[in-house]
Amino acid sequence: MEGGSMGFTALTGKVRGEVERIGSIDFIVGISSFNNEDTIAHVLGTAAQGLVRFFPDGRHLIIVSDGGSTDGTREVASRLKLPRGIERVVGRYAGVPGKGSAVKMILEAAELLGARGVALVDSDLRSILPDWIELLLTPLDEGGGLVTPYYLRYKYDGFITNQIAYPFTRAVYGRNIRQPIGGEFGLSQGLVKELLKSPLWGNPYTPRFGIDIFITHTAIAHGFPVAEAFLGAKIHGAKDPTKHLAPMFRQVVGSMFSAMTLYESFWRGVKGCERVPLIRGCFEPPRPEPFPVDEEIPLKAFREGFKDFQDLYRRVLSEDLYQELYTIAHKEDFTFPTDLWAKTVYSFAAAFKGEGDKDTLLDALRICWCGRVGCFIQETRELGDEEAEERVVEEAAVFEELRNYLLEIYPG
Repeated sequence: MEGGSMGFTALTGKVRGEVERIGSIDFIVGISSFNNEDTIAHVLGTAAQGLVRFFPDGRHLIIVSDGGSTDGTREVASRLKLPRGIERVVGRYAGVPGKGSAVKMILEAAELLGARGVALVDSDLRSILPDWIELLLTPLDEGGGLVTPYYLRYKYDGFITNQIAYPFTRAVYGRNIRQPIGGEFGLSQGLVKELLKSPLWGNPYTPRFGIDIFITHTAIAHGFPVAEAFLGAKIHGAKDPTKHLAPMFRQVVGSMFSAMTLYESFWRGVKGCERVPLIRGCFEPPRPEPFPVDEEIPLKAFREGFKDFQDLYRRVLSEDLYQELYTIAHKEDFTFPTDLWAKTVYSFAAAFKGEGDKDTLLDALRICWCGRVGCFIQETRELGDEEAEERVVEEAAVFEELRNYLLEIYPG
C-alpha cells in the first residue's frame, strides 16, 4: 500500500503505470468524474489554461479519476488537446464506488509523484475559470495547507452545507469556513500525506460523499493553515435539493461524526471561533442561477418520517427536546427553531460515538434535517440571496452559542 495509505488502494494497474512513467510533477489538478460527457471538456480545458497561465515554468498533471462512466466522459477527456507542459492521465479508480475513492486515486498519484500541491475540482462545473486554479494552488507555495472555496450561491443551493456542515464546523472546530464541503480544494503536499495516513478511509462514508468534510476537518485537527479562495458563483448540474440528497446526507454527516470521534481530543480544547483568511482574484463573477425547490417535499418527509423513528428519538434526545420535536411534527403552523435543530444535531453526534446501527441513526437525523430545510425555505421565500445568507450566518452563530451543550452531553 503506497505511502502507508489506509483502507484500500485506489491507484492500481494500468493507471499506476501511466503515473509512474510521468516522473516528477509540480502541481496536479484532479477531477473526479462520473457520466460528465457534457462538461468534462470545459473543466479539463479550463484547468489546463489556469496551469499554463499562472504556473508557466512548471510541469503539471491533470488526472481525471473516473467512476466507470457509461457515456463518453473518458473518451472526451482523453481526446481533448492540451497545451505543452500539461500531462494527462484518464482512468478508473479502484475501491468503493464514490467520490472519495476518486479523490484517493488523485492523492495517491500526488504522493507518488511528489507533487507540490493538488487542486481538486468537480467535473460538472460550468462556472470554472482559469483563475480558480491560481487561487487554489498559489497559497500552497506560501505555506498554506488547505484552501477551501468561497462561493456566491443561490439561496437554496447547499442545504447540507448551510444547515449542518457549515454551522457544525464553525462551532465544533472553531473555524469560520463557509464551504467545508464545497468540492473545490487546494491541498499541500503535507496535507496529502496526512490524509492518506488516516484510518477514516475505513468507514463507509469517507470513500463516498463524505470526502470533502473529511478533508476539511482533518486539516483543521492536524493544524494545517486554512484559507478561503473567493471563486465567484458555483454554477453546476443543479437538481432540486429537496429530492435527491438522502444518500449524500448520510455520507457527509456520517463522515463528519466519524471524524469528530477521532479528533475529540482536538475539538474539546477549542475556544471561540476564528475567521480564516479570504483570498480574492481579479475577475468579475457571474451571478448564481436560481432553480425551483418544493418546500412541501421536505416538510412531508419530516412529518411522515417522524413516526417511523419515534422510539429512536426518545432514546437519543432528552425528554424536553423530544417533546418539542413531537409538538412541531404535529403542528399545522410549522416552525423549527434553530436552537432546537442545533441541540438535535449535537444529541445525534453524541449518540453516534457509541451507536451500533449508525446508518439508522443518520437516517433519523436526516428526517429532522428535512424539517429544518422546509422551515428555512418558508422563512426565506421572499428574501434575496444576500439576505438569506445573513440568515444562514445567524443560525451558525446559534450553534456556536450552544457549544457547551455538546460538551456536556458528548460521552467522554
